[in-house]
Amino acid sequence: YVNMGNGVNFEYTDSFSFSTWVKPLAESGAKYLYSKYTGGRGILIYFNSASGAGSNNLYFNLYNTNSGSTSTRKRITTITGAIVLPSVWTNIVITYDGSGLGTGINVYKNGTPETVTVTQDNLQNQTIANTEDSYLSSYNGISSFFPGNQDEFAIFNTELAAAKALAIYGLGQPTDLTDLSPSAWYRFEEGSGTTAIDSGTGGNNGTIENGATYSTDIPT
Repeated sequence: YVNMGNGVNFEYTDSFSFSTWVKPLAESGAKYLYSKYTGGRGILIYFNSASGAGSNNLYFNLYNTNSGSTSTRKRITTITGAIVLPSVWTNIVITYDGSGLGTGINVYKNGTPETVTVTQDNLQNQTIANTEDSYLSSYNGISSFFPGNQDEFAIFNTELAAAKALAIYGLGQPTDLTDLSPSAWYRFEEGSGTTAIDSGTGGNNGTIENGATYSTDIPT
């Protein structure tokens, strides 16, 4: 996984987006793409599949309170259909409009809009900001590690329009994101070492942890 530090910290009133290319292994259960979460507050993005050979559903959740009864938890939780197959490179773009509502979330697979089901819409204008580090490919660096490859992970401080999500997918391989001004952009082109260089505007280099290694298997 990659520890990206606390350089990017969104509030629920901010608009923001995520983009990544993923190729999961055939394993069941929760597989985290991104976490910035502590004490029941923050942002979690993960895949889940009932069987290793099955497709993965995508979960994108914003939290203020994640304990107590379901009805009293202050959070937005969403799920897509089964959109990512094992051993296949897929581009995922997630956008959020800063409304504090589940309807403000959109998900794109390979540039095409996906159906997003809002399973709880009870954030109640409560903060999601926290001081925890951000982690790529794990839940807070301690569990639910993403099994497989992830490439060209980017964070934007805007809600990307559908046309931009399609442009990111392009012709089915990563494109130059410079014109979209990502706040953070990890290209993973270093090839060795434990530093993941941030090619975005934030200059927030990450640290590669827990034995993660570079791969020559890239989206093409």
